[in-house]
Amino acid sequence: MIPLGSNPAAEWIIPLSAYAVAMPTPDRSAQYDDQVIAAAREVFAEQGFAAPMSEVAKRAGVGVASVYRRYPSKQELVEQVRIAAFRRIIGEAEAARAEESDPWQALDRFMRRCLREGSGIGTVLPPMDQQHTYSAEFRELQQGVAKEIEALVDAAKQAGELRADVDWTDILLLLKHLNPALPTSEARRAEFRARYLSLVLEGLRAGGAELPGPPPDRAEWQALCDNFALS
Repeated sequence: MIPLGSNPAAEWIIPLSAYAVAMPTPDRSAQYDDQVIAAAREVFAEQGFAAPMSEVAKRAGVGVASVYRRYPSKQELVEQVRIAAFRRIIGEAEAARAEESDPWQALDRFMRRCLREGSGIGTVLPPMDQQHTYSAEFRELQQGVAKEIEALVDAAKQAGELRADVDWTDILLLLKHLNPALPTSEARRAEFRARYLSLVLEGLRAGGAELPGPPPDRAEWQALCDNFALS
């Protein structure tokens, strides 16, 4: 009889624990999602909706199978990109109103923070499939964006600092126009954003000449969001 522990075959025995698959921690999962969302925003904005998911995976530094497990379709991935942007918009608006006592400074801060590199706000993504049904989370956050920016705009108007003919939808469309994809360095793009936002803010102050045409209403803004994937 061979004593326990002296079996010459024991070195070939592999413990079951070696087959366990390490599950990502919550922090690692969140980091993974952030990488994929940021990569998808860049790829789809640059290359359009025809860009392959493999390009998103490559840009994110992850495997394409991993991307598909988390986001089964491009439509779902683009929606998640936009949901992330909506959350950032709401967060910036809430912080500006809570931390700035002056309504004009709150609006100024909100717009400048939204135009920081990597915010994802103002990016125009390719149109979604017309058959795509948006999730309840998307619709809820979309309305949250409207509510928060409307509060910023109304406060600045009531303080007599923002011109009366500017609507919250104007602010969102301005952010889109102030964040073009220009073929230059990020440092120079940041200078452009700061310069032209300052020009725009001067034009938003109360007392200017009447603006031509009406601002987009809520229904028109939602149609732009749905059909042109404006975040």
